Amino acid sequence: MNFDQHLTKLMHLCFDMIQSEARKDIARGDEWKNDAQTLGTKIFRHIASAQQISEGLQFDFGNENKFQYIDHSSVVVVTRAAIEAFLTFHYIFINQDTKLTLFRHKTWQLAGLTDRSKLFANTSEAREVLRSEAEEITKLKKEIHESEFYQNGNKDFRKTIDNGSWKPKGGLFTISDAADIHQQYFSDIYNNYSGHAHASYISALQIRDAFRIEDQEMLAGGARQNLCLTLAHFLFAYSKIFPNSRKILESDSELFDLANTWYIQKNHVEFIYGKSPKN
Repeated sequence: MNFDQHLTKLMHLCFDMIQSEARKDIARGDEWKNDAQTLGTKIFRHIASAQQISEGLQFDFGNENKFQYIDHSSVVVVTRAAIEAFLTFHYIFINQDTKLTLFRHKTWQLAGLTDRSKLFANTSEAREVLRSEAEEITKLKKEIHESEFYQNGNKDFRKTIDNGSWKPKGGLFTISDAADIHQQYFSDIYNNYSGHAHASYISALQIRDAFRIEDQEMLAGGARQNLCLTLAHFLFAYSKIFPNSRKILESDSELFDLANTWYIQKNHVEFIYGKSPKN
């Protein structure tokens, strides 16, 4: 079985785990779990989209003039989005202290609503949404400022939150370490993928040099391996928030072993990268 088959099996497992929690009642005080479920859906859709794009596209312009290619650049851009979504999921929702989860969830909400409040609203409906969200922003700020995590944080920490950011110092690089992903591995992958997202010169070189469909397949294949790793990390994280989904994860020993194989942690790759850098 190759990693393409691994990815397909892990995607099916992920779908079943997420669907097992769909339409269930959420206990009072656990409303944040609805956002965790939605973010989990976002992660799955990114991974599924990247997998579908990596299978290749073909255009028929008539007169037997067919154009076929694998857009590996788009594959890695969507893979990058999946990685970002997973790290967000882990930082916000995977904490031993539920009070910390609630605090981070509020800072994440505040950051998103603050960003949208800066957009131009040219319809009455849009202006009403922003008016309503302005009230929610005021409420969130009050609750965040009253939190022990805000009050015990240093000046820079409080300033970062007040400026509308939910990420810790060091951003995703710091979060990758907390998610037990080797920081050097994450840095190499993320910087490369960001180059494609931002049209770096190197991304253009890769497209120029990957003229053959086989080369495009090879480049897309590397991203699919990263999808397997991201998906495995997500499955184990998801089961911590929704313990009942763990039953699905463990119901098939072959699938559980597969997920565990791709659950590559820092200590598993230290023989390649050395100790993960400290912030």
